[in-house]
Amino acid sequence: MNSQNVIRREYTAAEQRTLVMIIDHQEKLLPHIFGHETILQKTCQLVRFCKMLSLPTIVTEQYPQGLGPTVPQIAELFDANVPILRKTSFSCMRNDGISRAIRESGRACVVVSGIETHICVGQTVCDLLSASYSVYVLSDCVGSRAPLDHEMGLRKMRDAGAVISTLEAFMYEALGSCKHPMFKRFHQEIMRSQPSRPEP
Repeated sequence: MNSQNVIRREYTAAEQRTLVMIIDHQEKLLPHIFGHETILQKTCQLVRFCKMLSLPTIVTEQYPQGLGPTVPQIAELFDANVPILRKTSFSCMRNDGISRAIRESGRACVVVSGIETHICVGQTVCDLLSASYSVYVLSDCVGSRAPLDHEMGLRKMRDAGAVISTLEAFMYEALGSCKHPMFKRFHQEIMRSQPSRPEP
């Protein structure tokens, strides 16, 4: 096999190299997504974690005139410096402003949350991979209206070269160690709503 055709995977999302994308969690779309309550809760955790570690974050909205703004439960968590970028293309990478913001972040790994798994998320992920980014899809922070579309979307992204994992796995990988200066705060403020686990 020609080595130029082999997609290079990064299996961990280190804090220093990561950008987070929150794709199209919008008022008129999210309520129709299968399992949307869990997706909303997990995405709010993700946003709080990004703020805690000062991870660069990009938020997108697909045709907000029709689908509405980002749901308030998520939007109210953002700092004023987090850009909310509007688009009509399904892939975020086909919007000049969004692709430029990703490029100018200087980050090599893009961690993705959003809807729908098989449309905007899937097309964005495939285009990010084609642009040589490492891509980390949080399976519990993405969703579709139909479970089959969600499952097939995840399979397609994995086959294309994305790493499919979960929010909790990503957060612990970004921290790297219980000696991280934010670990105790993370455990108290982010993980307290999760099933109990022993203190380190």
